[in-house]
Amino acid sequence: MKRNPHRLFIIVLFFVWFLYGYNDILFSRPGYHHAWRQTDCLSITTNYYRENLNFFKPEIHWVGDRDGKTISEFPIIYYSVAQLWKIFGQHEFIFRLLNLLIVLTGLYCLFRFFLEFLSDTFWALFIPFFLFSSPILAYYSNNFMADAPGLGFTLIACYFFWRGSAPGSKKAWYYLSFLFFLLGGLVKISSLIIFFALFIIHLYVIFFRRKEKTWFNRFSRLWPYLVVMVITGIWYAYARDYNYHHLRGIFLQEITPVWKPDKATILRLWDNYSTKMLPLYFTIPALLVDLLIFLGLFFYHKKVNKVLLYLNLLVFMGCVGFILLFYEVLTIHDYYSTNLLIFIPLPVIAGLDLLKRNYPALFRNIYLKLVFGTGTLVLLYVGAITNRMFYDTHDGLVKTNFLVNRNLISETGKFNAWSDERFKALQTITPVLRQLGIDRTDRVLSIPDWSINISLYLMDQKGFSDFFCDNIPYGEKMGLMKKLGCKYIILNDTSLCHDQGLAPYLQHPIGRYENVKIYKLDQ
Repeated sequence: MKRNPHRLFIIVLFFVWFLYGYNDILFSRPGYHHAWRQTDCLSITTNYYRENLNFFKPEIHWVGDRDGKTISEFPIIYYSVAQLWKIFGQHEFIFRLLNLLIVLTGLYCLFRFFLEFLSDTFWALFIPFFLFSSPILAYYSNNFMADAPGLGFTLIACYFFWRGSAPGSKKAWYYLSFLFFLLGGLVKISSLIIFFALFIIHLYVIFFRRKEKTWFNRFSRLWPYLVVMVITGIWYAYARDYNYHHLRGIFLQEITPVWKPDKATILRLWDNYSTKMLPLYFTIPALLVDLLIFLGLFFYHKKVNKVLLYLNLLVFMGCVGFILLFYEVLTIHDYYSTNLLIFIPLPVIAGLDLLKRNYPALFRNIYLKLVFGTGTLVLLYVGAITNRMFYDTHDGLVKTNFLVNRNLISETGKFNAWSDERFKALQTITPVLRQLGIDRTDRVLSIPDWSINISLYLMDQKGFSDFFCDNIPYGEKMGLMKKLGCKYIILNDTSLCHDQGLAPYLQHPIGRYENVKIYKLDQ
């Protein structure tokens, strides 16, 4: 029986789905690893759903000193999920599933590209799952943030771009690719790194290879790039203006370059990035192999496909540039690196193309395939342990693992336990609040919580957290909060009852739920 490559892809995908624990995680509440940003996304979506907001005027639960109106990436995913919730009910798994489907579609497009470009089923299967072994891609694909879907849109766009630029192809594929480049750029500007690399190559062909008969040597092919850049620019200008007139400083809209901090801070941040963030970006041994292949391309530059060589170089430069421009936040937020994963398959694409054209016996060699296949299985195992660990360090696969650092698992377990102690009760407290007569739009102070929306989203409650005037003691800012309409205090740590500045405002307890105490403020 002839093997069906597409069926094989689906079979391997199901294997990875269960290996990563997606069958359980899909129905889980937000993981505590970067719950801050997850709940920001969920908060925007919930307010679209609950309040039927205008697409261009999103809000969050944290109201600040204004009205809770703020914006980050283009809210197409958040708004779409809100509309699905109106049909099927508010279920977080719908959000997770939509993001996951976008990423998996992108991986399938990567598989299709390799299958058609190299005509080899093994290598076509190898590359997408090699990429999918990235711990951050494993975690954020089945999640609520826009970074992984941004990468998914880019992978879809790249496949359509390749189909549309092939000799004799339908123009529709080419133009459709820019729709997905646009979606990727709108939800995450970092997803446009390969888009700009292709644009530069296109310009080079037009100005320096004009006599060559290729798809790229016409000026008429450039207008879709300009459309993407103009619309993306308009969107980010609108987002900046929207936040300027409402809540500023909630979402990063500035660069945080490497040259801003002092030398000692730069070195400290690099130590944190190299030891904690890079292993989450991609397993270090595999990353080194990828970089060695990249360097090898220049050693064999006369035999390498020139477009692929330049594409590798430009994307690599784009990734390095992004790291330098957002250096300070990359050392804290691993998800910022998600779209830099676009570099990972490129050296392999160019390397395999070189082997196929110049060393076909090595390209087909069963032992080479066995080495890379086994290595990918190990990488997927590491990705699975890391992904499961962030949700449950007592998971059977995590407890018996033999590759992921035990100290990392232990520290993650302590953090999850601490977070459960603070926030788990808030996941089910909403009916209690409504029974006490607290409407979702009644402004509350939810403490301790140094994030913007974690506790407020979990309770589906408008109000404030410690993020509001975080450098001012409670005694000094409670008066301002009352002026801004705060009516209740929701306390998830009773030790704060002894805070001298806060104690005078805790005179009217109206309810308790597990570790949470609820107080009404005098008006």
